[in-house]
Amino acid sequence: MEKESARNQTLEQLHERRKQVVRLYKQGTKIMQIVTMTGLSYPTVRTAIDLFDAGGWGAIRPLFVDEPEAMAGCSVRPKKTPSSA
Repeated sequence: MEKESARNQTLEQLHERRKQVVRLYKQGTKIMQIVTMTGLSYPTVRTAIDLFDAGGWGAIRPLFVDEPEAMAGCSVRPKKTPSSA
């Protein structure tokens, strides 16, 4: 499978790919096989597995910008609207 840029995918699509990585890993598929099968990079596959190992299924869920935990440690802040200024 060819490598595919994740920049053009929705958060839901990215989440499905992360779940696919974890399912394959739990079935005993080796990491480099997962890389080849999914077209994802090694760091992406490794990160999904590490996140899952650290926090389960919820840890691989992408965070949305309006969620407080998504902004933790982030230098970019949401724009203030006139009503929140």
